[in-house]
Amino acid sequence: MARDSESSTYPPSIGLIYVFNLIVGTGALTLPAAFANAGWIISLCVILALSAISYMTLTFVVESMAAANAIARNKRSKLLSKKESMERLNSGQEDSDSSTSSSPTKSLLERVKVRKKRSSHRNSGIYSAIMQSEDEDHHQSSAINGTSDIVLLSPPNDLEECDIQETIEMGKLASMFFNSVGSVLFFVCITIYLYGDLAIYGAAVGKSLRDTACTYFPIDVPCNETLNGTVACWEGYDLSRDNAYRLFLSIFVTVIGAFGFFNVQKTLFLQILTGIVRWTAFIAMIVLACIRLLSSPKEDQGHPSVANINGLPNLFGACVYSFMCHHSLPSLLTPISPKRGLYKLLALDYILIAGFYLLLGFTGIFAFPHLEDLYTLNFVPNRCPHGPSGNFTATVLAVVVPEEAVSMAQQILFYFLTLFPVFTLSTSFPIITITLRNNLKQLFLRKDEADYSFFVRRLLFPLLALIPPTVLAIVTSDISFLVGITGSYAGAGVQYVIPALLAFYARRELKKEFPQEQVRNVFASPFKHVCFILFVLLWAGASIGFVTYNHVMANK
Repeated sequence: MARDSESSTYPPSIGLIYVFNLIVGTGALTLPAAFANAGWIISLCVILALSAISYMTLTFVVESMAAANAIARNKRSKLLSKKESMERLNSGQEDSDSSTSSSPTKSLLERVKVRKKRSSHRNSGIYSAIMQSEDEDHHQSSAINGTSDIVLLSPPNDLEECDIQETIEMGKLASMFFNSVGSVLFFVCITIYLYGDLAIYGAAVGKSLRDTACTYFPIDVPCNETLNGTVACWEGYDLSRDNAYRLFLSIFVTVIGAFGFFNVQKTLFLQILTGIVRWTAFIAMIVLACIRLLSSPKEDQGHPSVANINGLPNLFGACVYSFMCHHSLPSLLTPISPKRGLYKLLALDYILIAGFYLLLGFTGIFAFPHLEDLYTLNFVPNRCPHGPSGNFTATVLAVVVPEEAVSMAQQILFYFLTLFPVFTLSTSFPIITITLRNNLKQLFLRKDEADYSFFVRRLLFPLLALIPPTVLAIVTSDISFLVGITGSYAGAGVQYVIPALLAFYARRELKKEFPQEQVRNVFASPFKHVCFILFVLLWAGASIGFVTYNHVMANK
């Protein structure tokens, strides 16, 4: 929908912070384990390659948004022009233009006329004189009415019809540029991805709450091993760690998932709060890993392999998942004002993110001999009191806090890092649920929503959004597996295939909508040649095929 006021805009710096925070989410916590499994050289090459390709497809989405804005505005202009012409014919007021020159409708009709005059006089020697006269009239009209559409009166080679002024979500983009089959396939792909997203969120929260609450650690189990799910959660109680995980997962989905039945939004305060928590946690993990590298013996540090092809599928899925922002770009980028140099700023964002991921992952794989699939769990100070993990944390904290406060600082660090995914995902989980609920409605409802019963409108689709991912998270708590599958298949579709196809069909539709005008898309991707689109599609196909082959061979 269109933005109604300037209060809904924000400067580029704020917009890019939002993009940065969206991309660098909890998915980054799966990267160190994926790096360790695949080897450091493969991890370095893959993350750099995927960040570059992800940026390329990001520019495809932005270009499609701009083209959709131009097409939507032009269709409205034509519709309004036709409606006004019919009203004139019915009322017999053929000369009403002179008496209504200051009305907004007249201003819009003048712009339509200017567009037509451009095409008819494009090769005429009097074109510039006509345009100069029209420009002077429209400048006066705009000053009176407060409009800002002067850009439509620029010379033909500088037309900027494609300014991004309205938030046109990816579902609407698919409906505009794809046929009915393509639109359905888009919704199926985005739905599968969101299901995987919710399952990952649920598993991350369930494991974090379990490892926070469960205190029993058998003395005969090495500290660098992950505890079996059958081990008791508390000493002397029959509740196993697996059952504790399912219990906490069910409580989380019941309490937080309930917001999926309503319409909720993140407040600015909540965004700022979760942003502070996120960056405090990430910086703390990087600093602690660096201290461990400098202070612990080499035998207690990590010794990752150079390359391990068997770890590539999960690495690919984790990297795709960790660079995902494409499905939220319309709502994030549209309010940015001004948008000059947008691609350069987004490129800077991607460079910083890739560097941050490498810093987080490489400090992790060289600092720890064993990495949990959720990186925060490696910093739990008291998970193994008799081993080096607890001693390391206490040693680090003793450097910065008084000796008598080390124990309390350990507990604070323990709760903060293990509950970090809970803090951040509790705000994202309802939003993803609502997004999935709305996509399911668009996919299955054929009539107006008001024509359906209360159960269908308010209960059925939230339940359909919540139950399948919850069941999946109950079946498996392996976050690396969930991220690998979600990112490798649905994530590759959302991040690679859909943006490439959107750009291809958007360019074609833009030429159809403006057949006699040289409309310059000011947000055209720097990767304009069709070969880039073909490269992305071939890359996506080859990557999915390679990942599938490795999954099949690994299970034999």
